[in-house]
Amino acid sequence: MSPTTSCLLRTILICHYAVYANSFTIQPSLITVPRTSISIRPQHHYAASTKSDLTDWVIEDLEDDGQSITSADPIKAGEGDTLPTDGLTIGKMKIFAASQQDIEQNDNNNDTDDDELLYPIYLLLGRNGWGTGVHPSTRLCLEWICSTIKDGDVLLDYGCGSGILSISALHMGASRCVGVDVEAEALVTAERNLALNGWDADGRFQGLHTREVLPYDICPPQGVDVCVANILIGQLVRPSMVAAIVTNLREGGLLCLSGIRPAQIDSLKRAYDDSIEWLDDEYAELSAGETLNCIETYGFDVGQW
Repeated sequence: MSPTTSCLLRTILICHYAVYANSFTIQPSLITVPRTSISIRPQHHYAASTKSDLTDWVIEDLEDDGQSITSADPIKAGEGDTLPTDGLTIGKMKIFAASQQDIEQNDNNNDTDDDELLYPIYLLLGRNGWGTGVHPSTRLCLEWICSTIKDGDVLLDYGCGSGILSISALHMGASRCVGVDVEAEALVTAERNLALNGWDADGRFQGLHTREVLPYDICPPQGVDVCVANILIGQLVRPSMVAAIVTNLREGGLLCLSGIRPAQIDSLKRAYDDSIEWLDDEYAELSAGETLNCIETYGFDVGQW
């Protein structure tokens, strides 16, 4: 069978994934959410734990010391990233620290036309919940999601961190997102950020530990429509991660790989070449100097991604 599924490389890398297993014709119906119906439910200063849908063994003992994993701050989010009080605009998203949720929705629209509506994203400060948009790799992924996700798509957010990519995909019309991470604290932070942004109902987001991910098990029988993996090269090329990603992506689906340096691309391609077809015209790079608030947050130039 010739390769039919795409992969993105955005130092982001986009590719086509080739399914070498049986082809499925069954297409389960997906919930399509009109973007005009999306509303953000205010839940001010959300930090304390609510009932979690994460597997019990993943979250046991995490907050037994009485210290919450997450908190709301006016300028800090993720793992201490600094966000502008008037929001960080990336693609069709405008990203705020959680305590800025009081801002009037009209301010988030920035006086744009309806076609240029900016969707607000509010992010908690977490013990382990990386991803706010101030790092070049996250920004590249957000821009790609805003231009790629279609109504009804199912997204696999591999290495979900704060959950920012899942939130943006749901804003863009995705019917469901599955967030995967190796850090239990990140899964808790992502789940709470999804709730903070109004996406905690109807099973629209599911958080999984990497040990819960099995081949051909996410969104069976055909797999997810889109996968984004913003993870460092050492993890992205592991055979177990390659298998977990490509076996859960449908034939014809899109894979966006990010979190890699330009010099690492050839190594990444070798790890995935047997399963995907690269879309080189989707390749993109971004430096710290071109990324708003990046150097201010990290205190140094993190370089080209």
